[in-house]
Amino acid sequence: MTNRKGIKKIESVKKTSGSHRTKTLIEEAYRKIKQMIFEQKLVPGQRLVYQDLGDLFHMSRTPIIIGLNRLEQDGFVAYETFRGFYVKPIDPQEVWDAFGVREALETYAVEQAIKLGNAEDMKDLEEKLLAHKAYRPHYYTRNKFLLDSEFHIQIAVMAKNRVMKLLLRRNFEHIYLRARLENYDPQRMITSVEEHLRLIEKMKKKDIIGSIELIINHVQGARDHV
Repeated sequence: MTNRKGIKKIESVKKTSGSHRTKTLIEEAYRKIKQMIFEQKLVPGQRLVYQDLGDLFHMSRTPIIIGLNRLEQDGFVAYETFRGFYVKPIDPQEVWDAFGVREALETYAVEQAIKLGNAEDMKDLEEKLLAHKAYRPHYYTRNKFLLDSEFHIQIAVMAKNRVMKLLLRRNFEHIYLRARLENYDPQRMITSVEEHLRLIEKMKKKDIIGSIELIINHVQGARDHV
C-alpha cells in the first residue's frame, strides 16, 4: 500500500532542494559577474550576453538573467531594449555624489564609534590599519582599495550599526569597484595611511570633533584625488 504522506514528504524535500540549488546558482552568477567587473574583465559599456556567461560559468540562462537583474538594481549594470544588459559606464557625477554620501555616513559612523566602541573594537581597527600599511604596491591595486575600505568599514562596525556597515560597503564598491586604477596617484597611498594613523589617535582620545573634521578632510581628499 502506498504511503501518501511519505510521497508528499519526498516531493516536498525535492522542491526544497531544487529551490535551494536555484538560489545558490543565482548567488554564484551574481557574485562571479560582479567579480569580473571588479577585475575589469568586463569593462564599462560592454554588452553582457547570456549565452557567453552561461558557457563561462557552466549554468543555464535563468540564474544568469536573475543575477544580472540584481546587478542592475545595485547599479552595476544597465538594461536597454534591443541592446540587453551591459556594464554600466562610470558617470563622474555619480562618483562625486557617492563621495558625498560616504562623507555623511562616515561622519556619523566615527562619532558613534567613539561613543560605542570598546577596546577590542579599537584593536581590530588598528589591525586593519596595519594590514593596509603593510601592503605597499608600487601602484594602486584592487587589493589596496579593499584593505583601505576594510579600515573604514571597521569604524561602522564599532558604531554597532549593521545598516550603516552595509551602506558603506556598497558605497565603496560603487567608488572603487568600477574605478580605473591608472587614474590614481600612488602618493595618495602614503597620505591615506598617515591620515588613518591620526584618526586612530583622535579616536583613542575620544576627540569627536577632531575625528569628524579629520574624516571629512580625508573623504574630500579622496574625492578630489579621484
